[in-house]
Amino acid sequence: MRDGYIEAGGGARRLFRGFGLGLFIAIVGLIAAGLPFGSEWEEDIGLTWLFRLRGPVAPPEEVAVVSIDRESSKRLGLPDNPRKWSRELHARLLERLTELKASVAVFDVQFQEPRDPAGDRAFAEAVRRAGNVILFEFLKKDTLPIPMGNAGGTSEVVIEQRIPPIATLADGALGLAPFALPRVPRKVAEVWIFKPDAGGAATLPMVALQAHRPESQNRLLALIRDLDQAAYRQLIQAGVESGHRKRIDERAEVLRQIFLVDPSLATRLQERLDMATGNGIPPDRHLSALIAALAGPSSIHLNYYGPPRTIDTFSYHQVLTGAPLLESDMAGRTLFIGAAPRMQPEQRDGFYTPFTLHSGLDIGGAEIAATAFANLLDQNSIQPLKPLWEGVLLLLWGLSLGVVLRRFGGGWIPLAATTVGGSYFAVAYLLFVRGNLWLPLVIPLLAQLVPATFGAILLRYRDLQRERENIRRAFGLHLPLPVVDQLARGIDDFKGTTTHAYGVCLATDAHEYTSLSELLAPGELKDLMNRYYEALFAPVRSRGGVIADVVGDSMLAIWATDIKRPELRQEACKAALEILSAVDDFNRSSAEHQLPTRLGLHCGELVLGHVGAVDHFEYRAIGDIVNTASRVEALGKRLGTRLLVSDEVVRDLDGLQIRPLGRFLLKGKTRPLGICELMSPKGSDDRPHDGVCERFSEGLDAFQEGDLKRALEFFEAIEHELGNDGPTAFYRHLCRRHLAEPLVSEWTGIVRITEK
Repeated sequence: MRDGYIEAGGGARRLFRGFGLGLFIAIVGLIAAGLPFGSEWEEDIGLTWLFRLRGPVAPPEEVAVVSIDRESSKRLGLPDNPRKWSRELHARLLERLTELKASVAVFDVQFQEPRDPAGDRAFAEAVRRAGNVILFEFLKKDTLPIPMGNAGGTSEVVIEQRIPPIATLADGALGLAPFALPRVPRKVAEVWIFKPDAGGAATLPMVALQAHRPESQNRLLALIRDLDQAAYRQLIQAGVESGHRKRIDERAEVLRQIFLVDPSLATRLQERLDMATGNGIPPDRHLSALIAALAGPSSIHLNYYGPPRTIDTFSYHQVLTGAPLLESDMAGRTLFIGAAPRMQPEQRDGFYTPFTLHSGLDIGGAEIAATAFANLLDQNSIQPLKPLWEGVLLLLWGLSLGVVLRRFGGGWIPLAATTVGGSYFAVAYLLFVRGNLWLPLVIPLLAQLVPATFGAILLRYRDLQRERENIRRAFGLHLPLPVVDQLARGIDDFKGTTTHAYGVCLATDAHEYTSLSELLAPGELKDLMNRYYEALFAPVRSRGGVIADVVGDSMLAIWATDIKRPELRQEACKAALEILSAVDDFNRSSAEHQLPTRLGLHCGELVLGHVGAVDHFEYRAIGDIVNTASRVEALGKRLGTRLLVSDEVVRDLDGLQIRPLGRFLLKGKTRPLGICELMSPKGSDDRPHDGVCERFSEGLDAFQEGDLKRALEFFEAIEHELGNDGPTAFYRHLCRRHLAEPLVSEWTGIVRITEK
């Protein structure tokens, strides 16, 4: 890893791990998208973000709203409740709209109950004379029981019944249409264009679009006649044709069924329009919108143009009194008449939008219908992804997050996540602004990106822990684990870190190694030595020792503590005896290649620390006892023994069979050292003949007293009885040499080792 970024190498493994995280994140996103709150989050939070960042945009000029509000009540001296207004006022409004040459008047007001007869008659007559009025139909939900057949019992089905205005009004209307919105105030993101539960009824925005330009509807019928005679015959049979008296909403519903039966009809009609435009005929924007709406989905997501009253809104009293309006303000417009108040307290028909103001002002039902109409006319409704493509997006996004974030080190993951998330948001925003395409935001950025970030950090932390543990194990093959842990915490000042301790050093040497190294190939020698050291290391580690150094055929092991404890020396001695046993087993298993081994132990003060310079350091035990242990081991070659220890090592220890071998001045030393042979644990069957140690001790005493003749007699007798014994042979030879040579100094009984 370099600068927090994982370098190339092991790419396939890293890619696989990233794919695993990505697959998990993708599943999280798919599950969240499938739950009810997923779509609610996207509408309430994600879509709101996009609208507010985009800000208001200009609505089409062909639509406006006439607001029934409290201001009009005051100006006209009417009750605050619009339902109590005389319908004669609506008649006067229609007369005024006719004067101003409005295209269509759409009432988002309930007229299902009769009022005063005179007002009803006046309004009905005005509706008939205007000829361009669309009235609101009320939808009533009913639950009907349906028999289950042979199985018995019943099930329930919910249907919506259309309740038209009173007959005198309905008969003169150009069209009737429902417009279903939630009964409780809530955010409205989607509206019906055709209501399936109401028999496929065309709603107010669709019927208004149908009526907006009568000439476009006539041209549509002519195009269908030219392109598809079978479809045109259906229109004739249904009573939908130019000049025939049939309500416009019924025409829309018949046309809708024809487009649903033949989805290619819309494409062929649009191609014909494009050809006409290419031949110099002006494009018919309204006709293209009408074709798209008839062939489009049953519902659309609203593309709000801005806060309430972004669409031109005129108070009811302004239109009725005629001032300060001009004909140019209303001519050719489709007007939606209903509640669109200026202040929250007077709202009875208000709904939340992404632009709901901090003052609390919501949007009225009439303005929502006008927005839907404008979206159909401009063909710019919000286009959410279809469920299949949304699933593909969440799957690919989740996989991408896993693969990308797993390539970074822990410190860089948040920055990478922020960059990736910001890029996604920027793309989603641009598609929304330029193409009205609505990509999900909340699930990718909150339900997926956040868990992916934390997951990548946790997995990276796990990787680092594994790497550190692998490094710890690797260094543990060369260094004591406490030292490895110290290095893991920080290496800034490890060079100067030293530890003063009391310890026992054990040195080993395999004296057939040189000949084997000449005999065996390097690879074979390596395998042999690995098995050999495996036999040596196990007793050391099981007895609490540390392998301090390995060079060729030699090993140095250490038992260290901050205070002197006899248990430390006891464990070291037991480990030495177990090493001898392990070497014997090794040699028996490798009869062709033998590695006889000698051991030496010494104890005392030492320093543990890093030794080296510049860019190379080694962890070493430093002190006289290290060199002395090696000298004790080398003495074993002279004495013909396998395991020698200094007197300090075995002093006051119980449970060990030892043989004192005298005092020696080892090579390079200035002070003599008492040496013992560690033979076996007490009670072991592997011990010398009874009485040999005692008789050797008597001979050693005679030697140290300077009675060399008597000492020689002891050693010769022991050799005669015991056979070949290294220490006995050594002293027998030494006695003979001193008897043959005159003493040059005062006798001390100390054996000086000077030769190699």
